[in-house]
Amino acid sequence: MLELIGQALLSCLEPVNILTMFISVTIGIVIGALPGFGAATGLVLVLPLTYSIDPSTAFIALTGIYLGAEYGGSISSILINTPGTTAAVITAFDGYPLAQRGHAREALLLSNVASFSGGCFGGFMMLLCMPILGKFVLKFGAGEIFILAAIGLLLVGSIARGNMLKGIASAGLGLFFTLFGADSINGVSRFDFDVPILIGGLPLIGGMLGMFAVPQMINLALSAHIRQEKVEFGDCTISANFSMFRKCVAAIYPKMLGIVARSGLFGVLIGIVPGVGAAVASMAAYTSARKYSSHPEEFGKGAKEGIVAPEAANNALVGGSLIPVLSLGIPGSPAAAIYMGAIFLHGMTPGPNFLVKEADLVYLLIAAVFLCSFVQLFLGAVTIGSLASILKVSASRLFPVVITICCLGAFVSRGQDFDIAFFLVLGICAFFAIRLGFNMGAIVLGAFLGSTMEVSLLEGLTIAGAMGGIGPYLATRKIAMGMLLLVALYLAWQAWQFYRASRACSKKTGECKEKGSWRGYRGWDLAVSLAVIAAAAWFYGMARDYPETSRLFPQIVLLVIGGCMAINVVRCIFFGTLYAGIPAPFAGLNLKKAAVSVALLLGYLFCMNLLGFYASTALFFMAASFVLDLWQNPEIPVLRRLRGSLLYTVCAVPCLWLIFVKLFRVSMPEGILM
Repeated sequence: MLELIGQALLSCLEPVNILTMFISVTIGIVIGALPGFGAATGLVLVLPLTYSIDPSTAFIALTGIYLGAEYGGSISSILINTPGTTAAVITAFDGYPLAQRGHAREALLLSNVASFSGGCFGGFMMLLCMPILGKFVLKFGAGEIFILAAIGLLLVGSIARGNMLKGIASAGLGLFFTLFGADSINGVSRFDFDVPILIGGLPLIGGMLGMFAVPQMINLALSAHIRQEKVEFGDCTISANFSMFRKCVAAIYPKMLGIVARSGLFGVLIGIVPGVGAAVASMAAYTSARKYSSHPEEFGKGAKEGIVAPEAANNALVGGSLIPVLSLGIPGSPAAAIYMGAIFLHGMTPGPNFLVKEADLVYLLIAAVFLCSFVQLFLGAVTIGSLASILKVSASRLFPVVITICCLGAFVSRGQDFDIAFFLVLGICAFFAIRLGFNMGAIVLGAFLGSTMEVSLLEGLTIAGAMGGIGPYLATRKIAMGMLLLVALYLAWQAWQFYRASRACSKKTGECKEKGSWRGYRGWDLAVSLAVIAAAAWFYGMARDYPETSRLFPQIVLLVIGGCMAINVVRCIFFGTLYAGIPAPFAGLNLKKAAVSVALLLGYLFCMNLLGFYASTALFFMAASFVLDLWQNPEIPVLRRLRGSLLYTVCAVPCLWLIFVKLFRVSMPEGILM
């Protein structure tokens, strides 16, 4: 074994492989930072380039892309609150607030060091425990996977700000988004309304980007004090970055070593479970860090542990997801599935025999995980200053470029114009839904777990039917029984916490004795809850016409959504004191500016369908930068503002063409006339 490890390290340290690591990790970071271009997309884009090169160099390149992209997703989360990957959704909870407080470089470096630590932890677990974990994962059946995914959604729902019921309902809405189009078992088309494009389902990548990017960009455009909210970074030289880097290292390892180790373990263990993915690992790590923190009230407001925990988990998941690929031939994530496809393309078959026949390559991959993590650490430390400078860009420049990049991210996933429309329209709806208390992070996580949960549920019920029922089935599944017990205890604890909070509030004097006005948030909450219940009942009725296996999961999801909203109606009517002092959801909203921002987005969509990408993007850049400049700097003369917008457009559009068309070979949307 030691001889194989030594040979693997020497092979990785060959000049061509060192160069490959630097290039691949750099590309991975850039791809991960681009909204919509996650690890799986990065691996797909690079995979064709690995066909004709040596397998060892090819797999080193793929490992670098994988690790770099998982880290890169945190960059856009921290700087512009637009996660580049689903796992980075959790990083945005505390990373973006910390950046807003003037600590963007520190947040990025904490993410960098935590990602490095998680990557090394994942590599260490691959080295130490691959045979053991490879056998353990065989004990996870369909029932365990379903329960584990459900626990992940309960966790994200429980941290929904202000209302756990809406958090769980938000997760249910995410699951519901996966129910459009042909189901995964029988291919029966559901909720397609006879629209052909819906048979393929809703575009999840476009939906994720819309729910995060569009509300944030609209808020950025509406901000009346955007100049005062700018983050000042001071000296961004390499020496200053490394000085901050040393402080972050000193802050993490003595004080947060337990968080790193626990989060890394979450990442590895969840990574080896097929189909669950980095989102659940990051959420579990974040929740655990908050639970054991001495200051849990700071989470969601810029807690450093809230950055370290999810980043350590999602990079540790890289090593964890490769364990079942190499030892069992089972991918633990979509990116791992692409990785496994690369092994097949090079004429090898992953699985138990792979560990024996290709032992040298297995240890080469483990060494690559370690060394690519060190490369990612170095590159993150060197480039952190220039990355943080993104926040210095004015809203008039940031708004159009982020929206355009997200449009391309939505389009590239399936190559459908519908995906861009879905991205923009859903994003506009999300802007208002956030103000009404819905949790976009829970919706996104639910959307990416829906297919896995449905397949696991139906497989588990089929097995249970063959065994005589759910009772006999669970009696043989000790892991599933243990997880169900934990879920029951968790729900009981949450109910007790709500009861205690309501009793404590009712005993207080003053403000808590007052009930929220029906004209304020309380009235909006009741109206929205009733509307969601009505919609859930309507879709539930539609689902009754489908075959049993095609309607079961949709009906369960709709019952969860409707049930949560029904309980929320009770909350509105009988617990009015909980709404005391909460402003109306649209109080203080500048309706004129909101209408203009929405009009800019819809105008961009219309022009893109008519004129194609280039002409519409040029018009959008001109219009958006001019209007936002007018709002932020009304004292600037009109001609000067026009010249600035024109210069920005002339520089930005060709840059987008070079990056996406020439570098990433992305096909641009075409209009009716062009």
